[in-house]
Amino acid sequence: MRYLLAILALLLTLPARAQRLDTPLAEPPAGFHWQPLPEARAALLLPDGWYFRPEVQKNNLTYYLTQDQMGESGQYQAGLSLHVVRRAKKYTRLPAPAYAERLMLRAGFGQGQRQQEQGHRTEGPLALRWVRYREALPDAEPRMVYQLAMANGKTDTLYLLVFEGPEKEWAELWPLGQTMVRELTLDSKL
Repeated sequence: MRYLLAILALLLTLPARAQRLDTPLAEPPAGFHWQPLPEARAALLLPDGWYFRPEVQKNNLTYYLTQDQMGESGQYQAGLSLHVVRRAKKYTRLPAPAYAERLMLRAGFGQGQRQQEQGHRTEGPLALRWVRYREALPDAEPRMVYQLAMANGKTDTLYLLVFEGPEKEWAELWPLGQTMVRELTLDSKL
């Protein structure tokens, strides 16, 4: 039993990977369907019964895939957001890979935040950096947050993916999040 619990704990802490570049969409896993993101030339898996909300502006794209429907304030309890910034240097004064590094070095160190994991690697044209942290703000339910920054240095495009949810539901939510992150499909030419 201890061995099984140790394996489960390890699986819940392993980083999810964005691993699909320039590939056709495969058959979605049971309980998911593909959510195309045409402006970003990408696709994400959306769990059945979840909600999708795009916010598309000229060079900044944000997509929300949430367990609960977002209200007018834009808040949600559990879900994934994907922010896409083209020509990152124009907006951040840093090339996308340098900005992603700076952004992720600060993640998980704010008020009430405790970093639990961080890492980085390169996959093809993408520099990837990730952080997982616990956020426990006063008068709020503790949350778990997984952030993945993907920077394409060739196209100067930054993708910031955030999956978050209540800590008490994380054991059920994170397997969905891992699948969504792992199966993210991007066009690396963008």
